[in-house]
Amino acid sequence: MNKEKSRIYNSIKNIFLGIGNQILLLILTFISRIIFVRILGAEYLGINGLFSNILTILSVAELGMGSSIIYSMYKPLANNDTEKISALMNYYKKMYNIVAVVVAILGICLMPFLEYLVNTTDEIENINIYYLLFLANTVISYLLASRSVILNADQKLYITKIYTLLVYILQTVMQIIVLVITKNFILYLVIQVIGTFLTNLCGALVTKRMYPYIKKGDQLNKKDKKEIFKNMKSMFFYKIGGVILNNTDNILISILVGTIWVGYYSNYLMVITSVETFTTIIFTALTASVGNLIASTDKEKQFEIFKVINSVCNIIFGFCAVGLQILFNDFITIAFGESYILSTPVVITIVLSFYLKGILNPIWIYRETTGLFEHTKYVALFTAGLNIILSIILGKIWGIFGILIATVISRLLTNMWYEPFVLYKIHFNKKVTNYFKDNLLNFLITVIIIILCGIITNYINIVNIVTFILKGIICLIIASIIYYFCYRKTEAFNYLKINIIDKFKEKLKSKGIGVR
Repeated sequence: MNKEKSRIYNSIKNIFLGIGNQILLLILTFISRIIFVRILGAEYLGINGLFSNILTILSVAELGMGSSIIYSMYKPLANNDTEKISALMNYYKKMYNIVAVVVAILGICLMPFLEYLVNTTDEIENINIYYLLFLANTVISYLLASRSVILNADQKLYITKIYTLLVYILQTVMQIIVLVITKNFILYLVIQVIGTFLTNLCGALVTKRMYPYIKKGDQLNKKDKKEIFKNMKSMFFYKIGGVILNNTDNILISILVGTIWVGYYSNYLMVITSVETFTTIIFTALTASVGNLIASTDKEKQFEIFKVINSVCNIIFGFCAVGLQILFNDFITIAFGESYILSTPVVITIVLSFYLKGILNPIWIYRETTGLFEHTKYVALFTAGLNIILSIILGKIWGIFGILIATVISRLLTNMWYEPFVLYKIHFNKKVTNYFKDNLLNFLITVIIIILCGIITNYINIVNIVTFILKGIICLIIASIIYYFCYRKTEAFNYLKINIIDKFKEKLKSKGIGVR
């Protein structure tokens, strides 16, 4: 199998196994969340979302190390340089152990300030114990986790998905049983900590078996360490900006509006995160392939593939935005109850933020695989700073809507235009104008589809599972027809038709399956 076919084969395998894995994860997550809400209520849901975000912010101690190491592995993996890979893995392990200690110390130092972050009507007992269990889960996530990074770089992400799913199934079933029988949040969190440890342990055992040479204990030379630290330094600013941007909303909502509103918002965020994870599977699976592509082809070929990925990304997130906007409140009503739904302006803002973040995936893939860390290191930090300022101002005026719309405004004013500009100018050496035109056109098409679907589904007033499915089918049909007619003559559609659709048909025919 040649390199081009190998890239496509591994990407498709990672994508399809990732999708199957994510479907099961979604089902388990939704069942677990529904039971959680029914038994413990919105305030505990708010605590869960708040502490998750606080600990995610502490993860900036990772300094973008994962991306830097993965980027450094593409070439030695392509050249089968086992000594270099072993040295990178051992270095990564040492650094991640340091990160675990730093996160633990920072997390403990934050405990005296919890009373200012948690804003509830009634006092919640054992709040410090809950926080320490969240902290333990985060710290454990760094132990042994360094081993599985090689699976990602080597396009073997589907293996990670398999053992992660198995552990998660066991963890979720145990958590549901504990909630139903004991209604004890502490035991629920203890099971979560054990699940995280088992996942990382499985990853360590799998990588040791598949890559036995990583145990040799090879050491990196000073030049390689210097290069990694250079990328880490650039990634740190981007990492800290991204983490603050994506994880301060819950904290600000808790402080300015109330922790219970974090619970209401976290239901929507759970759906967004699940869909985002589902769609990101595709782009994560493509990252290693693009890294290999960049190491072995010219920039015109890279640019051609980028345009294809960008078009596919626009369509995927367009479909998702349509479905989310039309079906969001219906889903929340069916799953959790009408008292948990948020206003239409808030829902529009949540969906818009999801869409704007999503369509940047192709830019991020190429940034990770071309090593453009240095040129984009400050933009996310600037975006995060602007977001906090706007969130505080607008949050005091409009509450939760003001905090969420501040994130949208911050993105539009910074990385939505700057990161594409950097990629086009520095790597592709082309003007970015057509990129903005294409993305704006797709956004307008998506808005039109949402309006059409909204008008048609507005006649369906009853909210139940049957009408939910009916609305979903309407959205799917309308979006499919419009996107097909808008994209059928584009370069991206033609590339996909020739390289994937037609080849898939040929493979089916060779097996005696008739396909038109």
